Amino acid sequence: MPYILLTDDQHFLLYLIMGAYFAPDLKGGNPQKSALQRHAEGLAQYLANDLAGSQINTRVMENVYYYLLRKAEPSAVVKQSMLLQYIHGSIPAVVEGSETYPQFDDLFPPMLHHRSHSRYQHGTIDNIVFVSNPQMNYLEPCDLERFKRLTGLEDFHLDLESLVPHKTVDGRDLSNNKVQETSELDGTTPSDNGQHLDCIPGTETCPDVILQIKASSEQEIDQGMLFLPSCPTKEEWSNLVSSTNGGFAVTGSAARGHLGPVLGLIDIGEAEDSYLFRVSLPGVKRDAKDFSCEVESDGTVIIKGVTVTGERTVEKWSQVFEMRSQNLCPPGPFCISFKLPGPVDPQQFHGTFATDGILEGIALKARRYAT
Repeated sequence: MPYILLTDDQHFLLYLIMGAYFAPDLKGGNPQKSALQRHAEGLAQYLANDLAGSQINTRVMENVYYYLLRKAEPSAVVKQSMLLQYIHGSIPAVVEGSETYPQFDDLFPPMLHHRSHSRYQHGTIDNIVFVSNPQMNYLEPCDLERFKRLTGLEDFHLDLESLVPHKTVDGRDLSNNKVQETSELDGTTPSDNGQHLDCIPGTETCPDVILQIKASSEQEIDQGMLFLPSCPTKEEWSNLVSSTNGGFAVTGSAARGHLGPVLGLIDIGEAEDSYLFRVSLPGVKRDAKDFSCEVESDGTVIIKGVTVTGERTVEKWSQVFEMRSQNLCPPGPFCISFKLPGPVDPQQFHGTFATDGILEGIALKARRYAT
């Protein structure tokens, strides 16, 4: 892989923005302290049990980075692809000049902050929150002045009302999202620190802002996500759901999983002599004549079947139901294929397709590859 040579200013701004405006999401941390502030104060390394379990979208990090550098010289700003590589820890520490700066993985260790998706795409990172009004008094005066000079900023507070899409150095808008500082739900204003922008929370954490896609009443929005200023009451939650046309809400453990289609989601495990896989197949017929799962010697798994969900009309008990929403997989044949981490013995495969819609299979490793 060719080395990407960052300038000293580029790397300085990358590490300072990511380190000062983002913090580990710790249980009971209010306000949350940024990664750089924790390091400056000599705080002990947190553990997995200390983390709140939230997720943040890397698009949020892009929005913050390019917004803070909206007045900076283009030569000090990295391209979007390079920013994503930095966030995913795939840029070598090669910098013009003598200074060395912490990498993103140094600020947020991957074993505690799992990344999803590839280094070239948007994804999520576990247990990181945005800090809109970071403390900067721990910085060396020369670093503080340098940051002001490079960004053209005097105030470090990030005005959420002004956080509109800003162009990257590639000339492209980052998104169509505008962040509103005041909630339209109850008029409350989010706190300055530890904000879960565009995060996917669990049951104990709730987002602190609303992301609203700007569109006229005549326009249709392809996809959107609504984020609340605080944990709603059951009545507020019910009113929000009932105001949608064919929408739905998820809470608890369902909110921690992947959003979107569930057919074909796969988990793979490995033991000393075998592989285990689980595939989500809701609404799939379990009849042997309609369903098959084959495992090849190179580890390829091929699943074929027929889905019976997603119809426009459903007949039940002499009644005909016109479906108001169709979020499940449409009816018809399908094929799913994936590859296990290594070769297997096809004769030593056992699978179970239970009534819960989960296909579970265990395949023994090929003998010459078993450890």
